[in-house]
Amino acid sequence: MTRARLRTALAAGVVAATVPAWASPARAAEETAPCSSEEIPGSEQLADTKAKDNPVFDRMRVEDAQRLATGRGAKVAVIDSGVRPLEGLAATELGPVAGASGAILSGHGTIVAGLVAGPRGVAPDAQVFSVKVYDKETADPTQGEKALTSGGVVAGIEAVLAADRREDFDVVTISLAVDQADPALEAAVARLVATGAVVVAASGNREPEGPQDAPGFDGTEGNDASVFPADYPGVLAVSAVPPEGADPVTYVLPNLDTDVAAPTVGAISYNATGQVCATTDVATSWAAAEVSGVLALLRERFPRETAAQLVARLEATTEGAGLTTDPDVRDPWTGSGVVQAYDALTRELRPGRQGKVETTRRALSPDAQAPPAPEPVDLFSTPRAMLLWSGLGAGSLLALAVMLRPLLRRR
Repeated sequence: MTRARLRTALAAGVVAATVPAWASPARAAEETAPCSSEEIPGSEQLADTKAKDNPVFDRMRVEDAQRLATGRGAKVAVIDSGVRPLEGLAATELGPVAGASGAILSGHGTIVAGLVAGPRGVAPDAQVFSVKVYDKETADPTQGEKALTSGGVVAGIEAVLAADRREDFDVVTISLAVDQADPALEAAVARLVATGAVVVAASGNREPEGPQDAPGFDGTEGNDASVFPADYPGVLAVSAVPPEGADPVTYVLPNLDTDVAAPTVGAISYNATGQVCATTDVATSWAAAEVSGVLALLRERFPRETAAQLVARLEATTEGAGLTTDPDVRDPWTGSGVVQAYDALTRELRPGRQGKVETTRRALSPDAQAPPAPEPVDLFSTPRAMLLWSGLGAGSLLALAVMLRPLLRRR
């Protein structure tokens, strides 16, 4: 397939462009502390968000799913800008790599990890491993800061592969995107997929100030944006959807490799300052993190299934999509549809080892109840039982009389 190229406002000499998770213009209406990658340790820490509701959880039925699984035992590697250790959000360090510094200079990775496994994340009991592959989205090389490149992602994958021999990761989250194909990155992704982990990546955000109305713009229907590593074989590419039925075309790129989508506005995570925050953007980075959390729930629920089987459950239970898993008929903005965590954990499915779903049946409504079991009859205390025993006794005497009648006649 010939892929259209992303038109980005890159400066000369930059190897690859990030697609910032906060680049979308949609904002949450409620007054909450926003999640921001610009908030780094040393910044002024504002008050924690007062948000109690989580519309992302509501739409994906995450709280219902968490009654069945919390991600316990699942191991999730996060290849990103590093994760700041916070109360309730611990991460085992596997980096930094690729020349990135040891300091946290971007809050992106912390937000991603919080969405996956923070106290108010999708899989709060999952174990997170952090691989830092870059410093800042707008890195200053004169200050020794490392920008995101495909080579950096390759180095991060290599670090995960080395640790996988010991840890056996279930999910690898790459909530990042570069716009140029790289054979080294493709090869590294193939090795990662071969380990049996589910590799999750962001499918690409539309740049808010890009040439959206220009003739031939690569973000129009019918085009297929090139986003890596999401476009590589075996990667679960995740897009984002806005709230209240708004059109995702405004926020995310059309990508025919998109597998599923998730809502992102209003999810709860952490800024790198330690501040609890709410996401305010329609961003594929956040969506990829949320779906990684759902996969951690699935891993706990179905510990013996392959990565292909877990992904099959995810795709076969999306919002209004059922078994639409043919890439030729998928929506380029949402793939198979919006992930439904509870249905993924409860729908009666029999996916084969390679991910082919044989049967599917929707789960019962959560308020449905099974019919009550019949009450046992006490054969020794009820009037009906007394009549029963009397009848049995009379019948037995009558039968005995019939049997003895010939003997009585002989006398």
